[in-house]
Amino acid sequence: MLVTLLACSSQTITPDVGSLDLKVTIGPLCPVEPCNKTTDDIRKVYEAYTFTVKEAKTGKVVLEKTLAYNGTNGVLKSTDMSVGEYELDFTPKSFFTKQGFPRPFTIEKNKTTQLEIAIDTGIR
Repeated sequence: MLVTLLACSSQTITPDVGSLDLKVTIGPLCPVEPCNKTTDDIRKVYEAYTFTVKEAKTGKVVLEKTLAYNGTNGVLKSTDMSVGEYELDFTPKSFFTKQGFPRPFTIEKNKTTQLEIAIDTGIR
């Protein structure tokens, strides 16, 4: 019986996890086309946004990360998030971006939750 207890006590319990893959489009960046912003200028626009993920029930922040720019879109990836219900929000906000946030989503076991977010800058 002692051998059984020792064998059971050495097992590691791993929580059920999944991943979040966020793709963000921000625009318009200029009031008229063509937009002559440099790649560095566009990167700075994307990296000015911070995304926050909170547990839906408790409101506890589980992730707060600045958006990265991949040359086309903003991206945020997080692996090993515990299975559960969450809310996604971001800053800074404007009149044009308040609708639909915080946005609820679910992380499922061994799956990647993909979200696409479009941020309207209001530049016209």
